[in-house]
Amino acid sequence: MCPWFNSWRRQVGQLSKAAFSFISPGTTRVAISKKCLILLITARGTTVDNDKQALRKKLLAEITRSPGPDPGLIAERVCSLEEYKDSEVVLAFIPLKSEPDITMFIDRAVADGKDVIVPDMEIGIFRQVGDGWRDHLVMLPNCTQTTDSPLLKINDLKSRMSGVGKTKGIILVPGLAFTEFGTRLGRGAGYYDKLLDLISNSGSLDFIPIGICRQSQLLEDIPQQPHDRKVRMVIAF
Repeated sequence: MCPWFNSWRRQVGQLSKAAFSFISPGTTRVAISKKCLILLITARGTTVDNDKQALRKKLLAEITRSPGPDPGLIAERVCSLEEYKDSEVVLAFIPLKSEPDITMFIDRAVADGKDVIVPDMEIGIFRQVGDGWRDHLVMLPNCTQTTDSPLLKINDLKSRMSGVGKTKGIILVPGLAFTEFGTRLGRGAGYYDKLLDLISNSGSLDFIPIGICRQSQLLEDIPQQPHDRKVRMVIAF
């Protein structure tokens, strides 16, 4: 029987009248009421939320005390990937101080002729990045930055590309922590979880999400919830 279920059962005590059965994989049938199951699921969700918040606080404290990876090394590593070479579109981000500095990579991608975009406030809305992009940065209400170039939507990305088939691209995904299996811990707003869902379901985009982090942010395990989305690759510096 799974450990968290045992823990919950100890907390709620002896369960009485059952409305249906919960079967733990390959073992015992445990009878519980619908009301108790709702309480258990709610308790589990709260526990995971608390665990993630505690981990975020710990990681942010560690990150702010140490210098980030060399921006030149980040550019070199990402640009050496076959996924980058095959991409038409690069969905990057304007880094916060606590995030890996990918600005030299953005410069390189622009110089390589990639269609470079960065997120805006609304999920699925982007801004173009071009030559001299640093002179066009604007602050968003959520304290992240984007550029003042015209807005782009997902359908615009497809229509701007030539040829047939799906538009190939990469998404550089920031995070407070990752595992080697692509599990990610974000800052708690769920932005990239929703964005990855949106792009995956677009039908016209073949974008590979790549996590970028420091070596110290690569963990063995991260608490997960159903809405959390994984990246396909992680590069740790």
